[in-house]
Amino acid sequence: MRVAAVGVVALVAALVLQWSPLVPASLALVGTAYATHLGLDDPALDVRVPAVAALLLLAAELAYWSLEEEDAMESEPGEALRRLAVVVGFAAAALVVAAGVLALVDVVRARGLAVDLVGTAAAAGALLALVLFARGQVRASK
Repeated sequence: MRVAAVGVVALVAALVLQWSPLVPASLALVGTAYATHLGLDDPALDVRVPAVAALLLLAAELAYWSLEEEDAMESEPGEALRRLAVVVGFAAAALVVAAGVLALVDVVRARGLAVDLVGTAAAAGALLALVLFARGQVRASK
């Protein structure tokens, strides 16, 4: 719980100090705290995981949007609403995908090192895809 609180404080500090490299670190702390909780408590299957994933994505998008607003020039009318719709759409897509993965995991319920390695590789691939997508979005907006 303390690690998650440090993550939230770090996110607030990132926004107040306008320091974007602190955003992913703060959200990683929150995600790590939740993952550690799941790993140590060994619950059956936590159905809150898709919501946590969607909320972390939403927090990251809104944090970066907030940081961009400080440097933003005047935008065309309705741009903020369109961007908000895209951000909410991404969060909803993350919720659906995470729920699908959770349902698949519930069906398979396999154990062992091979399954853990495949899951780790899939998670790393998903993070890499998000990073590459985010970099493409940043370059496209400049």
